[in-house]
Amino acid sequence: MASFSLIAGLLLLVLWALPLLLGFLSGRAYRHGRTRVGLGLLLFGGFLGLLARPRPLGLLLLLLGLGLGYGRLR
Repeated sequence: MASFSLIAGLLLLVLWALPLLLGFLSGRAYRHGRTRVGLGLLLFGGFLGLLARPRPLGLLLLLLGLGLGYGRLR
């Protein structure tokens, strides 16, 4: 039973981290002029953001990653 809880926890962590990562990569792609790549990453990140529970958290992480990727990192 403990292994099931560990696997479920890792899956939840991945579902929270992937929208953030995909949003970041999408923002960087938009910044470098790769709009089709950026749109694809944004759409897939939005899909994964809807799968993450609670739903507003996944979409918020996607927007946070998009802002970090599009903004200047110094």
